[in-house]
Amino acid sequence: MVLRDWPTSLRVGVGLAFAVGVGLCFSPLLGVHGVESALILGGVLPPIAAAVAARAVIGARLAGEFPSAAAILRRGMMRGLLIWLVPVTVLAFDQLRIRNCTPAEGLAFMLLGPGMGVLLASVMGVFVGALVRRPRRATWLAALVPLASIALGLRTFWSSPAIFVYDHFVGWFPGSLYDRDVSLPLALITFRLITAGIALTLALLVVACWRRGLDRLERPRGLALPLALLCAAGVTVASMSADALGHRGEEDAIQAALGWTGRGEHCVVHAPRELTREQKQRLIEDCDYRAHATAAMLDVPTGAPVHAYFYRSTEEKRRWMGAARVYIAKPWRREVHLQLAGWPHAVLAHEIVHVMAGAATEGPFRVSGGSGGWLPNPGLIEGIAVAIEWPERDGMNPHQFCRAMRELDMLPAQSDVMSLRFLTLSTRRAYAAAGSFTRWAIDTFGIDAVKEAHRHGDVTRLGEDLPALEARWLEFLETVELPEGALALTELRFYRASIFSTTCPHRVANLHQEMAADRAAGDERSLARGCVEALSIDAGDLYARSAFVGAAARAGRFALAEEQLEALDGAPPPLLARARESLADALWLRGERERAQQLYAELLELPQSDDEARAREVKLDVLRAGGAQGRFVRDLLVGQRGRGPSATEAMHLAERIAAVRADGLGPYLVGRQLTQVDRFDLARPALLQARERGLPTPRLEDERLRLEALAASGDRDWDAAERLWTEASERPRLRHEANDWLARLTWLRSVGEQ
Repeated sequence: MVLRDWPTSLRVGVGLAFAVGVGLCFSPLLGVHGVESALILGGVLPPIAAAVAARAVIGARLAGEFPSAAAILRRGMMRGLLIWLVPVTVLAFDQLRIRNCTPAEGLAFMLLGPGMGVLLASVMGVFVGALVRRPRRATWLAALVPLASIALGLRTFWSSPAIFVYDHFVGWFPGSLYDRDVSLPLALITFRLITAGIALTLALLVVACWRRGLDRLERPRGLALPLALLCAAGVTVASMSADALGHRGEEDAIQAALGWTGRGEHCVVHAPRELTREQKQRLIEDCDYRAHATAAMLDVPTGAPVHAYFYRSTEEKRRWMGAARVYIAKPWRREVHLQLAGWPHAVLAHEIVHVMAGAATEGPFRVSGGSGGWLPNPGLIEGIAVAIEWPERDGMNPHQFCRAMRELDMLPAQSDVMSLRFLTLSTRRAYAAAGSFTRWAIDTFGIDAVKEAHRHGDVTRLGEDLPALEARWLEFLETVELPEGALALTELRFYRASIFSTTCPHRVANLHQEMAADRAAGDERSLARGCVEALSIDAGDLYARSAFVGAAARAGRFALAEEQLEALDGAPPPLLARARESLADALWLRGERERAQQLYAELLELPQSDDEARAREVKLDVLRAGGAQGRFVRDLLVGQRGRGPSATEAMHLAERIAAVRADGLGPYLVGRQLTQVDRFDLARPALLQARERGLPTPRLEDERLRLEALAASGDRDWDAAERLWTEASERPRLRHEANDWLARLTWLRSVGEQ
């Protein structure tokens, strides 16, 4: 049968499917078989397939044909298969142009996503076409069923804590676009078994009710009906186990899995039951303070309590709400979802802003957007969160990062930031540009004007068009002073491209995780293999190239390590410093102390973060001093045979260092280990001893003061904490954090007096 002999409905359906497939080829992310392309095809193809399958029944009826139930089902499913096969084939050919690093997994997504959705839609279309006599009504009704299912999926997204959605037509929506750590979940397979059960139930109903010659459904009879009822019962039982199977993340199930709920003044905290009483209290106070401070800055009421969920790990968070390595807020539910990551939590403030800013918005999702909140403006959504949180990374705030990006020609245009094109930009660049612009707008026009713009998702509510506002903001950035090394630190922080413009982002993300695990385990051979694979995908993967230097050096292949170092020529200096440090570490492990010492000294001349500089200062100081302390510090900071120390080993090594050194380095390292496990009461004496003995460098002294102030705060000694944070506020490296803590202590005292 040639194309012109196909029914009009099939030709239209195939044409639409082909157009969608070609459209996906314009993006490296979407132009291959994968989770994102499967999601789009899962939303587009089933309504088309359902309508075409319904027309197959209608066409037979109008032509006076009298096919059997099996024949009409086969006809509808074959047309659906063709509609699915066309865009899948287009993407398969596009993989000759765009590399697909996980072709088997990508094809599995195509089968389990739009493939199963089209199968169900085709069977359902035959059922509707046989049930409804009027052709136009049957066609539209068949197409509307998948669309109604999508609407129910959106309602599930809106009404539950989870951001993932399983839908029998679409397949699987994993949630956040920013989460690169996505792979085929077992839950999708079990969910598609239920989908197959639904399709089989409908097919059996068609067989049971079909009357050959009457071309319509009649009163059921035969064995097919009890089989259909049996399948329906199985589908019902399986669907009732959705939480257990991972197909849904309901509030009660998540809270039961975490095991503890505590209430504060502004927050309800859900956290792991095994946390200590002190840790739970600190989580409540942290959330309460952020809610109070954010509401005051935004000049909005605190409103109903914020529900803060703290998960044990990224895997638990992925299991219950969908986002593994991405922190999430649902403002319309007044919820934030985070994994435990130190105290105070570094990202809690940002997510709390999303919830509190919802009081100044419209629409069902309580986010910045036009048309009553239905058309979101991600630039303003994230911009106000960054502007109010106002984070400092590597001693730089968003204004400084944007000034540096402008110098490096990396700064995105506000026309892209303040639109849906925000989602196609590099995440870090987009967040910094949105935050800096919004903070400037708050300082220039006032919080009320920015809230009005935020409410309508339209920055022109500030009184000027976007080009004029951007010009004024860029003029302001020219006045921002940059610290030493700012350009190098900025280039390193923002070098990663958008997920939409990278090749194999999910495979690369998985490789980076595997490489980190190999490094921690000291498996240099596996680490080297991961580096080679990552570099074969993207020769510009600086993380993999840097890791390869260390893997080769620790394996004794110094010529290869030097070759990889040469390939890093032109990389951001801080990243180059990390690679050279891994070479120095390997030399130290092999006993070449003098060469390692020379490299560490050279590294301290390069731009780098304070954390990295402190570690290198310690290594250099110990190598210069010599003696037994060298082995202890090496085992603590470099590890043995490439493997880092466990928490118990690290504590033991820190104590041994304290015993052989006269200065405060050993007690400082002991106190640092104790603060990392929230034993602030035990950390304080060690840090006080470090103060009394003194530390070899100003950076180490600053960090000791920060840790001592943090330990006093964690130990609830407000007087000592205030004294220490006041002292810290006079030091440039600590001023930002210290001022935040002083405001927190004022609030804590006021709460305690009530």
